[in-house]
Amino acid sequence: MSDRDIYYLLNLYESNPSYESNYVKGEIRSTEHNRKRKREEKRKNRHLIFDELLLEAKTLIFTPNQKKLIRYFIDDFNNDFQYFHRRASEECIILAFMFFLKKIDTPEIRLNRYSICKKYGLTDHVFELIICRLTLKFMNRIPIIPRKYTKDNHEQLIREGRRR
Repeated sequence: MSDRDIYYLLNLYESNPSYESNYVKGEIRSTEHNRKRKREEKRKNRHLIFDELLLEAKTLIFTPNQKKLIRYFIDDFNNDFQYFHRRASEECIILAFMFFLKKIDTPEIRLNRYSICKKYGLTDHVFELIICRLTLKFMNRIPIIPRKYTKDNHEQLIREGRRR
């Protein structure tokens, strides 16, 4: 051990101006690194929220593929999560993803029958808005390009009277 007092060394490092700026190379992280770390932290937190919601909603039973799809939604839309609904909580948005898959299987499901929806504020209006924006995101990724010509010359056949 050294003969110097610990408080002496602490004062030495705190008073050194180079300590704050470039004390150890790589000690200060870039803003891009901080952004990536925060995004990753949010993503992991949202996966934990999904796991908690699965435990809380015991009546909703998901297949492993459905769970993977919800996790894909969380990963894929991690950066644009609040785009779906600005005032809705993360739990509400993830719950909307869950009910979206359940509604595909059983369309007669009603959100107002589930207490978990009331707890996290998922109403029919919020659910509809989230799902419409989810669909819009997917449609923007793969736009439908109108084609000038098709195989069927429908207009020409109608003009000539061959098709009625």
